[in-house]
Amino acid sequence: MSRARSPLKLALITVAMLAITATGCIFSPDKPGTTPPPPPLEYPAIVDPPTLIENLKLAYQKRDYDKFETLFHPDYQFRLNAPAEDGTEYWGLAEELKIHRRMFRPADIQPPEDPLPVELWLSSVDITLNGSTSFDERPQYYFNEVTNPEGLPLDAWEVTGSDYNATVFFETQGDTDYRVEGRAEFVVARDKSKSATAPGAWLIYRWSDLGAAKPSAGPAI
Repeated sequence: MSRARSPLKLALITVAMLAITATGCIFSPDKPGTTPPPPPLEYPAIVDPPTLIENLKLAYQKRDYDKFETLFHPDYQFRLNAPAEDGTEYWGLAEELKIHRRMFRPADIQPPEDPLPVELWLSSVDITLNGSTSFDERPQYYFNEVTNPEGLPLDAWEVTGSDYNATVFFETQGDTDYRVEGRAEFVVARDKSKSATAPGAWLIYRWSDLGAAKPSAGPAI
């Protein structure tokens, strides 16, 4: 029997696995016997923001670090819903990749990083993303020399965003599993110099934790 606690932060659950802490929703269910692996998951072509997020979901399910690292803009940031205990409000691409490299490739962790205990290695990831809004333009992320001098130039990028409800269940090789339920905003940047079907034309620019989940009429991805 497993019990969930809400609201939860995807950011904090990944940090929990990184730092080997007990942040997030933790339970110790009686694990069932070994089940056969699911059929292979195929990545759809990335031709718009929803298919980009679908690729993100499948990268989690497959624990595919190589695919995961291709989905992000160089100036990507993950923004927490509330500051962490150490005051952290956001992190960039390097930290995001470090967290997921540890999760998806725990056998390859090299010094000076601390190894991840085998009982925290992932056995599976079950993730659901439900879009609650359509992707619409987010002009606040464009360059403005006064309000946003580090923003993206409008003549080179198109920036859109959408809110999602997310549920993620991390099954570990030990007795403790992790469940995350919450809302997220995905902001996607389209490179106008590339065709809509070209590799790297669509990239995740911002991923923001919005706190507790709420009902959504949007389609599941």
